[in-house]
Amino acid sequence: MNQANLFKKLRIERGYTQQKLSEGVSSRTTLSSFENRGTELSSNTLFLYLDKMNIRLEEFQIMLNDGEFTKKRQLAYRFSKQYYKDVIDNNLIAEIEEIYQETQDIYYYVLWFEALTMLDFKKDNFSPNKYKKEISIICDYLFKIEKWQHFELTTFMNLMFAFSDEMIIALFNSSKDIILANSSNPYYQSLMTNFFLNGTVLGFERQNKDIINLFFNGLKKIAEFPQCIYGRIMVLYFENLLETIEGHIDVNFDDFYSLLKILKMEKKIIELKEFQLKILHKY
Repeated sequence: MNQANLFKKLRIERGYTQQKLSEGVSSRTTLSSFENRGTELSSNTLFLYLDKMNIRLEEFQIMLNDGEFTKKRQLAYRFSKQYYKDVIDNNLIAEIEEIYQETQDIYYYVLWFEALTMLDFKKDNFSPNKYKKEISIICDYLFKIEKWQHFELTTFMNLMFAFSDEMIIALFNSSKDIILANSSNPYYQSLMTNFFLNGTVLGFERQNKDIINLFFNGLKKIAEFPQCIYGRIMVLYFENLLETIEGHIDVNFDDFYSLLKILKMEKKIIELKEFQLKILHKY
């Protein structure tokens, strides 16, 4: 189904005439030309039409693709599926690189670099010196973008391990306003929770208090929202960890792990216990 036919179907299902939907947005002729002849609409006009029908743009895009992922999402899904199995197919890496060479789309460059390096990092076998050029290209892109959105936030979150401490702090501060603004946006809440969690974990691993403070303060802000239960749980965990490190006292984590057990998060308990031992050993 093409865009115009899908749009017309959605309009009729929701009880809007062309005249009623176009009021306050455009002329009825503009809407009629779009539906009947496929005339292009400005993005702002399309957004306003969809908003009147209580349809999000991303929902419209999914319906337009008949529920199928775009090429970008298909490749990202294939990569993540292999990553969690601890095996990245070299053919996939080559395929992503080839698409990047054809399109010069930074999305594919970032995905290629993730496929090339993230498994090495997971296995403690990553060397940033080996990828100075690639890291520089990605950092230059992130510094260039004034208002980070989902792609930039995800790129920074996923590849933070490849950046130096100074680069992490500089990148964070360069987009601090939009990062903090997104923390209050329900649309970004899940992403921002993971964003701040990743940064806090990395700060502990690198024993860098500045990185810990930047990301942990963000996590605490997210945890203020009632629906962010996991964020609240992790704030408690990191507070216990900080108290143990800074106070040199043995904090009891039993209540924390009992809470996770109630939530049937046994794998997470194992993961966090291992992390706890690793960090306490470092300090």
